[in-house]
Amino acid sequence: MNNKTLKISIILIVVSLFSFYNHFTAYGSEKYAGEFLSIGTGARALGMGGSFVAVADDGTSAYWNPAGLGGLKQTELIFMHTSMFGFDNYDFVNITQPIGKSGTTALSWIRLGIGDIPMTQLSTSNPISASNRPKIVGYMQDTENAFMLSYGKRLKSDFLGNTGFQLGGTVKFLYNSVSGAKRNAIGLGGDVGFIWRSSLLSDNQDQRSADLSIGIIAQDFFKTRLIWNTTSSPSHTDIIQPNLKFGIAYFRDIPSISSKALLSIDANTRYGLGMHYGIEYILYDLLALRAGLQGKDFTAGAGLNVSFAKGESEMSFLVDYAFLSHELGNSHRISLMTKF
Repeated sequence: MNNKTLKISIILIVVSLFSFYNHFTAYGSEKYAGEFLSIGTGARALGMGGSFVAVADDGTSAYWNPAGLGGLKQTELIFMHTSMFGFDNYDFVNITQPIGKSGTTALSWIRLGIGDIPMTQLSTSNPISASNRPKIVGYMQDTENAFMLSYGKRLKSDFLGNTGFQLGGTVKFLYNSVSGAKRNAIGLGGDVGFIWRSSLLSDNQDQRSADLSIGIIAQDFFKTRLIWNTTSSPSHTDIIQPNLKFGIAYFRDIPSISSKALLSIDANTRYGLGMHYGIEYILYDLLALRAGLQGKDFTAGAGLNVSFAKGESEMSFLVDYAFLSHELGNSHRISLMTKF
């Protein structure tokens, strides 16, 4: 791709995303449909306040910004599980596979399950009174699933110096079921993302290097519809409204103390303007410490990276932990990742 074509493509993408923004904010109803998709994936990103749109440098990019997949060079496997607020279970599974110069693909599964939800019934044979109370007649379980196929590619360019552009997209198939009530819903949606990365080199004594990146993602950009198998005609439909997210990240390598530092900021437009802030400090490519803000909620985390040579390549095992504060109660996330 020549520089002129790349410039035109980038301008069209940015203009399109900003035009989408006006469309996004024009809708206020049904904005909480598909809420499980806003929980987030990966303990690393969540420990940084969910500020990951411009970072997007591991397999969780399939969720945060699929454009980030274009920069990955190794196969990655990720698993995350958590029990939130004591009554629901949330899981994320991901496999990422580079396909040479053609880019990188990823398959992901997100699942939220809530069980033992009581179903009550009021007797119609007696008038409503203090003695005629609803009785539990059974239990149901709500399960919400998202199966995602993602792709990302890096595009190099010299017209702005040492700069790279990454584009990506995700197709999502949604399946929700409510057992006991015998109801289910299906839906199809998509995300599209863009990242600009620039490497900056300084000439000071310790030869520090720095990277600046800017990311944009349009989630559910054509409005995702969840169609239920209700008895009414037409069937009841929930609509997941589009969401535009912006992010900026600054990474600095500090060789004099064998460390790396990362600062990131995201803006989320789903419920007005929500801000996310994150920081990460990595020592010896082994231990990571993280903190962040997700709105007014504090987050923190840590990670351990163990790597060793495998022939001509390198294999890594990573364990990440995140603590998330919330008005409904604090929660903990643990994710496991391997790269090879």
